[in-house]
Amino acid sequence: MKKIALNYIYLSKKHAGGKDQVGLNLLKGLQENGVAKDMVLFCYDYSVDFLKSISPDITIIPIDAPDQGSELKRMIGNMCTNTFVIPKLIKEHGVDVIYHLDCNNGVFKFKAKSIVIPHDIKAIAHRDLPGLRIPFVKYIMYKIMYAMDFCHADVIVGISDVDKGEIQEYYPKYQDKVVRVYDPIDIPVCERYIEERENNIVAINLQFHHKNIITLIKAFELIKDEIEENLVLVGNVPDRVMYLKDYVKEHSLEDRVRFTGFVSDDERNHLLQNCKLYVTPTLFEGFGMVAVEAITSGVPTLVSKIPTNYEVTQGLCSYYEPAEDPQALADAIKKQLVTKCNPEEMLVKAHKIEECYNYRNISAQYWDLFNS
Repeated sequence: MKKIALNYIYLSKKHAGGKDQVGLNLLKGLQENGVAKDMVLFCYDYSVDFLKSISPDITIIPIDAPDQGSELKRMIGNMCTNTFVIPKLIKEHGVDVIYHLDCNNGVFKFKAKSIVIPHDIKAIAHRDLPGLRIPFVKYIMYKIMYAMDFCHADVIVGISDVDKGEIQEYYPKYQDKVVRVYDPIDIPVCERYIEERENNIVAINLQFHHKNIITLIKAFELIKDEIEENLVLVGNVPDRVMYLKDYVKEHSLEDRVRFTGFVSDDERNHLLQNCKLYVTPTLFEGFGMVAVEAITSGVPTLVSKIPTNYEVTQGLCSYYEPAEDPQALADAIKKQLVTKCNPEEMLVKAHKIEECYNYRNISAQYWDLFNS
């Protein structure tokens, strides 16, 4: 049997965000599928206890964490760890196959077979989005990083057909290495439709410009006097998107628009599962995890009709376009709020989505990939 390692040094300290959730859901699935006991996991020391609580059976090898300050410092720290530390651990533990939870996998090719999941190549394939342009220096930095990682990898994971196609288009030299494996989702199907819901429209994940939350706020502003629901924006608001809070304050929307900040998984799931409408106005996605979770939870869901969103939600929710148009979104929200839901139909959709992306099923696909 091959000795398989998970490289989870990429996890943030709060273990928040879509990329982290992919790793945590995958680990949970490997544990419940009974194969984690045959694996090792490399991570920074701050993640050990949390990961052990998810998978008691896996052998965890802690690594002293470097400075986790700015994005650049994190990238340099991970680069050094992958270049100088991980190869020694691969040799020490007799690893045959290593799975990297993210890109930036070091300067040299590993002696073990290497699988990398970039999650998306937005900085390259979508450098120009409405109201957003990736700076030239960052564009070049990511272009070099992806080229190096894809050159050294034996397998590259695309998280949707759209994502797979973009990797193959922009890096045709490595197109034969790319396989598609959807992200694992850990939200159980809500078997009973919730009639009495909190008076909220909810969006989750505010941290990046391409999530396009500003369009949602502007759309809500257009219809706030016509609807009774409030807008709840769930997640951290770092400096790069502080303009969201500034807009709400400048337009006197504080009594109708609430920023929750960082919340626990339980609180996040409560807000999602009990809202009247979940909205994703994103300009770009590699997968789009929360929209899938919303459908699985039996929540009325409205998303921008970009290719990835339509693929991953399988045409099973409501859509609007263009993504950056506040009026189009406002009209879609109003229409959705007065549309009567069919609980039986929503349950069928929830089961269809859950079966496709269930974390145990996806973990089994990864296990087959690791051993192939």
